[in-house]
Order: sequence, then C-alpha cells, then structure tokens
Amino acid sequence: MQKNFAAKRNMTVIDKFVVKKTEPDKKEKVHRAELLLTGFMAEHGMPFSQANHLIPVIKKMFPDCDTAQNMTLMKTKAAYVMQDGIAWEESHDISKVCQENMFSLIIDESTDISVSQILAVMVRYYDGKKCKVTDALLDIIEVDDASAESLYKAVKTLLSVKMIPVSNIIGFASDNCSTMLGSKSGFQAYLKRDVPSVFVLGCICHSFALCASHACSTLPSFLEQFLRDICCYFSRSSKRTHQFQVFQDITKSPQHRMLKLSQTRWLSRGKVIARILEQWDALLLFFQGEMKTDAVKLDGAGEIYKMMVSRGTKHMLLFLNYVLGKVDRMNLEFQSEQYRLATLHASIAGEYRSILGMFIKEDVLFTEKLSNINPQDTTLYQSLEKLNLGGRCSALLIKEPIHDSDAGKRFLIDCRNFLVELCLQMKKRFPFEEDSVIALMKNIDPKVAVSPHRSTYITSLAVHFPMVVKEEELDTLEDEWQNLIYSKETVQNLTQTPTSFWSELQKVKDGNNKMKFGVLARLMCGLLALPHSSACVERVFSQVNIIKTKQSNRLLATTISNRLLAKQGIARQSVKCFDWEPSARLIGDVKSGACHQRYVERCNKREVATIHPASDSDSDDPLPVHPH
Repeated sequence: MQKNFAAKRNMTVIDKFVVKKTEPDKKEKVHRAELLLTGFMAEHGMPFSQANHLIPVIKKMFPDCDTAQNMTLMKTKAAYVMQDGIAWEESHDISKVCQENMFSLIIDESTDISVSQILAVMVRYYDGKKCKVTDALLDIIEVDDASAESLYKAVKTLLSVKMIPVSNIIGFASDNCSTMLGSKSGFQAYLKRDVPSVFVLGCICHSFALCASHACSTLPSFLEQFLRDICCYFSRSSKRTHQFQVFQDITKSPQHRMLKLSQTRWLSRGKVIARILEQWDALLLFFQGEMKTDAVKLDGAGEIYKMMVSRGTKHMLLFLNYVLGKVDRMNLEFQSEQYRLATLHASIAGEYRSILGMFIKEDVLFTEKLSNINPQDTTLYQSLEKLNLGGRCSALLIKEPIHDSDAGKRFLIDCRNFLVELCLQMKKRFPFEEDSVIALMKNIDPKVAVSPHRSTYITSLAVHFPMVVKEEELDTLEDEWQNLIYSKETVQNLTQTPTSFWSELQKVKDGNNKMKFGVLARLMCGLLALPHSSACVERVFSQVNIIKTKQSNRLLATTISNRLLAKQGIARQSVKCFDWEPSARLIGDVKSGACHQRYVERCNKREVATIHPASDSDSDDPLPVHPH
C-alpha cells in the first residue's frame, strides 16, 4: 500500500501540460462584435449615423443572441471606436514601423470638395516579415499655405509628433511640380538639407503623362478640338446618346459611351482616341444622318462630320493610338503597387529605343548609346516614306493612300514631329546613362545579382545610400557581393523575386554561424523601400472624394484620415472585413474605455465643449459620452 501511494505521488499529472483555452467572457464577445461591425462600416465607407438604426435591426433579427442584445454601438460609439480604436492602432503600428526602419516619403497636395487644401502623407517600407513592399497612409493634414516651405514644416511636425526620425527617410517621391521637386526652393530642397543623401524621383506616371501632353502639342490644334467636340456633342443631350445606340446596333459596335478628354487623367487622351476608333463606323453613320437637319449643323455636327471624312484624320488617330498605347502601357506598369524599381531603367530604355526606331536609322540605334542619340539631329532620320506608323495606320495607308498629296506629306511631317518631341521629353525626364543610379538599380534583381556577366561593382550603388551602408562596411559589402556569384548552391533554392530573395538571404549563415551576406542583404532590403511613382497618393485622393461628398463636406481632415486608416488597418492584414480579427489590445482598449478616453482628449485639444452634428448626422464630432 505504501509503495502504491509513493508511486501515485510521483506520477506526472497530464493536466499540468495541457493549456486550457479560456473562453472569452460575455463583455469581450460584445466588444469584439462591435469592433467587427465598426470594421465593416470602415471598409464600406458607411456614415456613423447608420449605426443608430443598424443595431436595433440586428437585435430584432437575432432576439435569442445574447451578444447582439447587449451591443450598444450607436453613432457616437461607432465614431470613437473607429477613430480612436482601429485607426489609432493602425497609426501607432505604422509610426512604429517608420521609427525602426528605413522608409520612403510620398506626398501630394490637393483641394477637396469643400475647397480645403489637404496634404496626404504616405510611406513606403519593406516588410521583412511578409516579404513585401507596403505603401501605407501615415496621415492627412489640412494646410493653409501650399508653399514648399509650409508643406515641409507640416510634414516635419507630423514626423516629430509621431517620434519618427527624419534620418530614416531613404527616398522621396511626388508629382513633378516645382513646389515639390524644385531644386532650390522645392520640398525636396528642404528635405535634402536635413537628409543630403535622400533618393529623389519624380513620379514616373506623371512624367509619362507630361511627355505625351507635350508631344500632342506639336499636332494641329483642330485635332484635339475634334476629340472634345465628339464628347460634348453627346453630353449635351441624352436623346442623341439614345439615337446613337441604334447606329451602334446597325454597325455591331460595342455599346460603349463616348469618353471625355481630361487634362488631369493620365490615360485620358489614349482612351478617348481608342474609343473613337472603336465606334468609327457608328459615328460616321450617325453624323451623316445628323447632317440632314439644318438646325443640328449649327450645333457642331457639320464640323465633326467634315473632320471625319477629311483625308488623314483616321490615319492620324490610328498613329496616335499606336504610339500613345506604348506610353499608356508604361504608365500602367508603374502605377503598380508592386516593386518596379529594379526593372525601371530597362523597361523605359526599351520603350524609348522602340520609339526612336520609328524615325531614326537602324544602324544608329545599334552603334550608339541611347544617351548619346540626339532626337533633333536630322542627319539621323529615315526618309518620310520609311516612318513606322504602326500596323493599323500602315494598313490604312495601303487602302487609302495619301502620300501623293500635300496633306499626305503634312501628315508624315506631323507624325515625325510628334515622335521627335516625345523622345525629347523622355530624354529630359529619364536618365538613360548606364552608370546612373536608376540603371544600377537593376542589381536588386536576383537574376542580375547572381549572373557572372554583371559588369558593375556594388559599391557604385551603395555610395549613394550612406544611411544604409556606412563607409567602413564597404569592404565587407564588396566581398559579399563577389561571394554571391560563387554561392549558387546556396542561393538557387531561394525565392527568385527581389522582395523574398534578399530577406531569405539574411538567414544564410557561414561556418561561424554568422550572417554570410548581412551587409549586402541589408542594403538591398533598404533599397526595396524606394518609390517609383506617387500613384498611391492619387488613390488616397480618390478615396477622399468618395468619403467627402456634397452631403458630408463638413467632415474634418482628421476624420477622413482616421476613416482611411481604419480601412487600411483591415486591408494591411490581407483580409476582408468578415475575416478580420481585432487584436487583443484593441478589444482591451474598447473594454477598458481607453478608446473613449482618447476621443475625449482629442475633443478637448480642439477646445470643443459641445458639438452640433452636421445635417447629415455624420459629424466627426458627436457629443462626448461615457462608454456604454
């Protein structure tokens, strides 16, 4: 008996090794449900006021659900849970990332529907855990003065408040206006005084749009007026649009409406031309029928029809559709949120060579460097008859030749002038030199990095980023760069995308269990945060226009920023609102009343004691109340 007692006492109890999963209490379930519903409202841009009716409906739908019956998410609580809960956590997380990592600053200033000047501040950083480059909104600021100095002070103050070191900025991107990229008094000039080695790049997409716009200015002015007249003719009357659908059915053309030519949309001109060519037969029949009514002739139909039947009009549209298609494809490629800097030089140089080849002699392209070719040198031109005008335009020239007339010669000269100006603008805005920083970025591509045919030393790239690699580390960096070629067995099993390759390379160890490519991997991971465009900021302004409408034009910039941050907090987890799981910290903040306390402090800082909601009941400042 004593032996059995001793054996039982020494027996290991399995319960000690089993972690019992504690079920959330009733209040925690309710707060989680309120957060999920608030996340749903944030993702879909719902006004806070809708919570006043939404919760009673849910309670009526689920009378037997204790969680639903105990939810108290009205307008006020929805406001501070979203802004001072979800958005606050997202802002805190993004700020922490920028405090600990190199990042790029991407900004743009715009005027919203209430004629308020707002500055959107985005950051781009490399997320080593997810092995991806991320664009994230840091904040939206309302500014009174849109000068470069004022904008820089606003951004610097924002970084100071969020305790983000300015020295962590590795790159800067914006549109190409002088306020942002002026070399003496632009935003970049002020930034370079604090961070001399910052990498600055004008938005590639803006640059392509400007190149196309300048090139089109060399064409006869009546051509652009023709494009505008067609759209305006249909926009003035729904009856005309309905009548045009009949002709679309007759010619079996797609039921597409005519597009408007806009100066502020990058791809507008190319899309308008493509749509007119798509509807050419239907348009021709329609305006031919409109000519029978004298009253309509005075309204522009006569001029449009005359332009359509003129020799060379369709030829020119087909030529422009071909060339602008090249520009628009490049524009679309660099609007991507994915990493594109490693292929930027090769992509643009290839397209530039292709456009040069439309009017420059082939032997020149094969023997001269792109940077040495002068598009204005007439001795390098092919004869007018040998111009490459695109497949569809060349085919139409065979069916409807215009070479033998003065109009035909003028058409060819206009086409060449367009190509020359386009190439001049591209050469002005993009560095085609093989030793430029942009060209050296190709080394970030793993295929180039491990190729034995690479011709550059990595130091020539690293010296431009002393904030990432210090001078005393350059010898180590060069050794690791050379050893990379001889480590094919090590690197061949790594993922061959830049965002994954360099992150995985950091984990490769040498015989002493130290990082074999530590400095090299750190440099490349830092360069992954560099921007190639400011398209992400344009997307923010699109979302602002959706949130701040005529009905909700009293919303403050802070509220808009918090709404977007809350939406971003869900999207950054790569899930939809129905799969999103609030963090334990966030649930705890709602449960403890910390969200409400932040909201009260925010109201007090603005010295607002009593706020009267806007007429649409979607004010960003509902009355402060105690948490339910």
